[in-house]
Amino acid sequence: MDNEDNKLPEEVSTDKEAKQKKVKLKAAKEKKVKEPKLNIKAMSIKLPKFSKIIEKYKELKKEPEMNSTPKNAFLRRFTGIRTTLLLGFAVPVFLMAVFGIISYNQSSKAVINNYEDIGSNALNAVRDYIFLGIDAISSKSYDLADTNAIKKYYNNADTMSEEEKTTAFEKVKVDVANAKDSHSFIYALHIIGQQGNSISSVGELPADIYTSFLESEEGKTITAATDRYVWVGKHSFLDEKLGNKQINYSISIIRKMSENNGFIIIDVPKTELEHAVSNIKLGEGSIVGFVTSDGVEALANTKETTVFSALDYYKEAAAGNQPNGSSYVTYQGKDFLFLYSKVGSTKAMVCALVPKSSILAQAQSIKFMTVLGVIIASLLALVVGTLIAASIGAEISKLTKSIALAAEGDLTTLFHTKRKDEFLLLSDSLNDMVDSMRGLIEQVASVGNKVNESADSFSHTSSDILTSTKDISLAIDEIEKGVVQQASDTEQCLLQMSNLSDKINQVYNNTYEIEQIAKDTKVIVGDGITTIDELNVKSSATTDITKVVINEIEELELQSASIESFIEVINGIADQTNLLSLNASIEAARAGEAGRGFAVVATEIRKLADQSLKASNQITTVVHNIKEKTIITANSAKQAESIVGSQMEALTKTIKTFENINEHVGSLVNNLNNIAEGVRGIEDAKDDTLDAVRNISAVSQQTATSSEEVSATAINQITSVEYLSQSASELAGEAKRLEEVIQLFRIKE
Repeated sequence: MDNEDNKLPEEVSTDKEAKQKKVKLKAAKEKKVKEPKLNIKAMSIKLPKFSKIIEKYKELKKEPEMNSTPKNAFLRRFTGIRTTLLLGFAVPVFLMAVFGIISYNQSSKAVINNYEDIGSNALNAVRDYIFLGIDAISSKSYDLADTNAIKKYYNNADTMSEEEKTTAFEKVKVDVANAKDSHSFIYALHIIGQQGNSISSVGELPADIYTSFLESEEGKTITAATDRYVWVGKHSFLDEKLGNKQINYSISIIRKMSENNGFIIIDVPKTELEHAVSNIKLGEGSIVGFVTSDGVEALANTKETTVFSALDYYKEAAAGNQPNGSSYVTYQGKDFLFLYSKVGSTKAMVCALVPKSSILAQAQSIKFMTVLGVIIASLLALVVGTLIAASIGAEISKLTKSIALAAEGDLTTLFHTKRKDEFLLLSDSLNDMVDSMRGLIEQVASVGNKVNESADSFSHTSSDILTSTKDISLAIDEIEKGVVQQASDTEQCLLQMSNLSDKINQVYNNTYEIEQIAKDTKVIVGDGITTIDELNVKSSATTDITKVVINEIEELELQSASIESFIEVINGIADQTNLLSLNASIEAARAGEAGRGFAVVATEIRKLADQSLKASNQITTVVHNIKEKTIITANSAKQAESIVGSQMEALTKTIKTFENINEHVGSLVNNLNNIAEGVRGIEDAKDDTLDAVRNISAVSQQTATSSEEVSATAINQITSVEYLSQSASELAGEAKRLEEVIQLFRIKE
């Protein structure tokens, strides 16, 4: 069991109270000295620090000299009211500048957006014009391929006679000439056929040009195309065959004939496309051009022959799906607006590069007006601010001189002004302030004399009180030491009694546990006696059963003897049967064939007799074994009977032993009860002693606490008196300084 569980409620509370007393005593020992309760500061007269006033006065006297230096004059020029006014006027000027910048930015954005729209519309218009011409060329090539003269000649030339061929070819020439003159977008027209002669409006073509054309780049392009025609920027093979006579074209259409046995090629003049793009007016420095998918360019406003086809943003636009668009790019280190518009299905584009500076030229006037307005407003603000600042500065300078005299101590100074605004109110207020200060200085001078006299008397009195208080504090310290020692000894006694109480409780608990063990032992002994009685009864029953078993075994032995007599009878019958079989066999042998059947019966009877004899012998063996086992079992049963008898005698002795143990345990329990009663008596005596010691400890602790409080009060009193003495000294010093300060002021003429 746990000691805490066996303690009585009074004992537990006693321990807790002892611990609480111990904590209180320790707290009393470690208790710090309290702050002084006597608030001397609240009782003292609060006077200004006149030393600080004197220092401030000296600084004011030095200030005019410091301000007269060039550096301070320079700083004052830029920190004065003039600068403040100029900054105040600068705010709206700054807002005007910000508004101008915002207006310029908004106008620039509007101009740029408007310019982008105008440029895109101009490009789209030229694109539409070019597309109409190119579309007309495409239709014209289709019409030529479908004319009767061309179809007849180029489909049947090999089968015609020379006369028919010449006639048909003349008609083809007429159709080609008419087609060339039918539209301004036709610069040259070429027909290359598999049969007959090829024709060109600008020169002679070789007879075998068809085969060579198929092997050229242009021929491979049109052959591989899924459409009936393609647009190209140049056909170098054809130009070479014509002796480079025709180079003034920018784009060409190559169309297959209806029977795929020839090609019609129409060139668009470069001058026509250059004239079309030159009509796009996008500002000075702009470059406009028509660019084919294979890099041929017709440019305006530039001497360059190639501009767009090598640019990355052109390639990106050509590869994109947008029919037109714009973006800001860098060209030759300058910012440009890049515009493009795709021409139908030709994969050609109308492109333009517009300098950003020319776009923003229209917004420059807004920028100029904004800058001019800000400059004019700044000049006006500077002039007006300077005039106002000069007027106010002169008045402030006059007031500052009078204020400087007053700051030096001359309180007879007067403030004058001719202005009728706030400066007049300020002058009157300053005059009233100086008058009030003169009256205040006179009153302070009178009070200062009285304070000086009181401070001397107060200083002597506080010194006497301090000496007496220190003597009282020394006596209280001696008393406190004795009381603390007494409290410490009482605490040790209380601790020893607490330890003794714990040991008595331990003895009581151990006695209680031994008593419980003895009682449990007595119960166990009683249970053992009961168990042995039951074992005795069962042993008697075992003896009876053993006797019955022995009797049954002896009866079994007698029955086994009866079986032997039966076996002898069976053996006799078997012998007689065997003899009869032998006689029958003899008689059958005598009878010959007539007795053969009887001989068979005699043989079977003899076999039966042999089997009966054999079985009888086996039974004899079994009965003999049973008889031997029965004898062994009977002997074992008799031995068991003897052992059971010995067990009964041992159980009887065990019962007597347990009865003796039970009697001794009962005696032990009685003795333990007597011991417990004695321990209870000791416990009562211990409680009385512990209460007495606890009362002594409580009184000692209270005495120690009271002594410490008295000591702390004495120390507080000493501190208060020392502070009082110090305050008296300070009061005397401040009174002298007050007198010095008052002498600095001039309050009479």
